[in-house]
Amino acid sequence: MPVFRLPAVLAFLAAVLPALAGTSPTLAQEADPAGEVVATVDGTPIRYSDLAMADEEMGAALAQLEPQIRFQYLLGMLIDRRVVAMEAREKHVDDDPAVQRRQEYYGEKALRDVYWVQLMQDKVTDEAIKAYYEKNIANAPAEREAHARHIIAESEQQAAKIAAEIKGGKSFEAAAVEYSRDPGSPDDGDLGWFPREEMVPEISDAVFSMKPGDVSGPVQTQFGWHVIQLVEFRDLPKPTIEEAHDEIVRKIARDEGQKLMEKLRSGAKIEIIGAESAAPSSGRPQLVPPAEE
Repeated sequence: MPVFRLPAVLAFLAAVLPALAGTSPTLAQEADPAGEVVATVDGTPIRYSDLAMADEEMGAALAQLEPQIRFQYLLGMLIDRRVVAMEAREKHVDDDPAVQRRQEYYGEKALRDVYWVQLMQDKVTDEAIKAYYEKNIANAPAEREAHARHIIAESEQQAAKIAAEIKGGKSFEAAAVEYSRDPGSPDDGDLGWFPREEMVPEISDAVFSMKPGDVSGPVQTQFGWHVIQLVEFRDLPKPTIEEAHDEIVRKIARDEGQKLMEKLRSGAKIEIIGAESAAPSSGRPQLVPPAEE
């Protein structure tokens, strides 16, 4: 089960409860619907807690659906599953080794999912979120955006010639009109505002090492040779702790989860048998932190 998904599931259930039960949204949100029965199949109950688990299983694929449609889809899936499962038991399919292997697999997964959440609850606390925000956002340098423009030249030699002309007094706009071969750009080659990670690395590395007004020498990218002028920088506004909350939770869960998984692995004797081709060069399986599932 993904870490901290349950509140989102309960919010989804609260959104559809009023239509199903005739209650107000406030009452639905105050109630704990997880144990309530929403349907029965031959007298066996399907509960809201079953819907919560179905949403964990299928929620990503249904994320674009309206809550009511999503609810009905999940409920229909659970009813169909229950009908088939009940007949399968009558036919003693539960004695099939294939079923028993799946029961063992998903039983282990259930243990891992629930226990992992218990382990992580002490890691992702309000205090930890606040401390992360203060250190990494509130007291960290603001993220910067650059405003730049460029000219794509025919060759490195032409780019060097263009840069020299601009540094010698020719306006960037005039050089862009005369030389640029970028058909998708306006005449002045304006790249607009962009953070470092949203531009190709070669241009970002050049731009973020310049001062406003500077003109680069030839810069090569997959698109050709560029001459770049940095217009200006600006600092992006920092998000509030409320706005950054979910991303902070994911980062803490990922970082703490990887450390915890490393610790648990170090205490286990792990032997890879007959799977050399599936393992990295170190001989150890790639580690995917559970918090990222």
